[in-house]
Amino acid sequence: MKPFNSGETHLAGQLEQARRNSADVAELVGLCKGILADGTINLAEAEFILDWLDDRADRLDIWPARELHQLIVRVLEDSVLNAEEEAELIALLEDMTGERVTLLIY
Repeated sequence: MKPFNSGETHLAGQLEQARRNSADVAELVGLCKGILADGTINLAEAEFILDWLDDRADRLDIWPARELHQLIVRVLEDSVLNAEEEAELIALLEDMTGERVTLLIY
């Protein structure tokens, strides 16, 4: 029988944490891509992302969750999302997702 090795247990825990972090980041990026699909972000969408992040508060120490959470908390401090704040959020979401927002106007 192999003796218990706490080093292996610690490594397994770190690997599991990395897997969960990776899955949550992938989900967050997908969520943000969906929100960017129409080229805008509204108050309800910003609040949805904030709720999603708050539900995963233990993941706020990883990029991009921390930066996105801090920005949304700041821009929603007055419960209004103005054009400048929307542009700031869009810029961060573009950086996170690698997607560039382009609007077609007919």
